[in-house]
Amino acid sequence: MWKSLRTWNKYQLKRWIMEREKFKCPGCGEEIMMDIHEFVDVCVEPSYKEKVMNGSFFLAKCPKCGDETLAEYPMMYMDPDRKLTIYMAPEHDNSLLAQLNSLELPESSVDAEAVFRVVKDGGELLEKILIFDGGRDDRIIELYKALVYENIKGEWPKVRREDLLYYLDGEEDYFIIWDYTNAMGEQLTVNLDEELYGQLERDYLKSLSVPAGKYAEVNAAWLSERVDVE
Repeated sequence: MWKSLRTWNKYQLKRWIMEREKFKCPGCGEEIMMDIHEFVDVCVEPSYKEKVMNGSFFLAKCPKCGDETLAEYPMMYMDPDRKLTIYMAPEHDNSLLAQLNSLELPESSVDAEAVFRVVKDGGELLEKILIFDGGRDDRIIELYKALVYENIKGEWPKVRREDLLYYLDGEEDYFIIWDYTNAMGEQLTVNLDEELYGQLERDYLKSLSVPAGKYAEVNAAWLSERVDVE
């Protein structure tokens, strides 16, 4: 897939991936037209990655009242330079992975370094992009988050496992405890310890393997089926 996409020029690719859908503004009822990009190659169109990162990719602005509506839809995010493919599928069921992985490819055509993931929304998509931009492995990041959660849940009993998010700021990466602030109103964060990350990678990466060329929905539920961190 990488080669066939990369050899297309930008005009051809845009024609292939873009459709238009219309829906009514929740605020005023005005009809909104929205461009739908089902396949996104960020090496061909880097601006799409910027829009995903700043949260504007799935926003539709009403031409009448100016309200912006979040309109997420199934989208294949591809970053050939990182050998990364992420399929975002809102409200998908358990059969999706089976469908995506049903195609058997010859071993000679499977790139063992390529990563294929499934996420359910734009927030998960953003986190995956940040993880791989930071040179991390999302399987180890999920394990690290589980350990952090076990260490803080006694002091912060209302924190949910899903409130822990990986974040990359320049060359510094850490975990955000979403929607929690300290007495000064600052976002609560947990630094990522390189020594611990390396130890987890050495000890657990093999047991958290994903078959080459196959999609996986790597999240807390996926991890709990493979590792007991309690």
